[in-house]
Amino acid sequence: MRVDLEGKTVVIVGASSGIGLASARAAAARSAKVVMLSRSQAKLDQAAGTIDGGDVQRFAMDMLDAAQVERVVGSLGKIHHLVLTAVADELGSRAPIQSLTNEQVERTFDKLRGFVNVTRAAAANLDTGGSVTLLTGASAVKPPAEGFTALAAASASILGFGKALALELAPVRVNVVLAGVVDTPIHAATRDATKVWAEKTLPTRRFGQADDIADAITFLQSNPYVTGSVLTIDGGLTAL
Repeated sequence: MRVDLEGKTVVIVGASSGIGLASARAAAARSAKVVMLSRSQAKLDQAAGTIDGGDVQRFAMDMLDAAQVERVVGSLGKIHHLVLTAVADELGSRAPIQSLTNEQVERTFDKLRGFVNVTRAAAANLDTGGSVTLLTGASAVKPPAEGFTALAAASASILGFGKALALELAPVRVNVVLAGVVDTPIHAATRDATKVWAEKTLPTRRFGQADDIADAITFLQSNPYVTGSVLTIDGGLTAL
């Protein structure tokens, strides 16, 4: 049995680029009603222009502004599927523990804060047959050798948050996608070098693409028997 997305409301936070935009395209291709949320209205408008057909709405929203989140998310009505993909410049928090600034530490945990704000605002409107999908990174279980202490902790916190939500929000299904190194704007400055590394090092011998992760998110939305799970889509990174 698969859950049909046609006519369902799929709300995506972080939808203006990368995995969020790929997820919006995937939902629209399945005739869902797509609501794209991100901080920049201009970026959302540009991103929405790349989606062919479908019922697509977009609203600017800063997930760290709790009052704004309550206002925007509360106005959406019933939500069948909620997808939380938003990231800041996570690599900007890379530093040895003794060199981490207070600002870097605070920014590292912004993802968790934002995910809490959005889920709290959406909880009352989540359809009981629907789902929540949270995105985190491979550093949650396989942190690089140096400089990722805070990032690893923040990524791991999403795993715990998702598993707890699966129990608290049941029968709404809640799952976490653990993504490896993916070709998104976060790697823009080092894209060529990262691509070469991926092709030489990962068991799949390829640089992950946003569509790879979007396909996993669609699976979690469509399978009614999956909840409390962590789905790893990383090209074999965590097996190394």
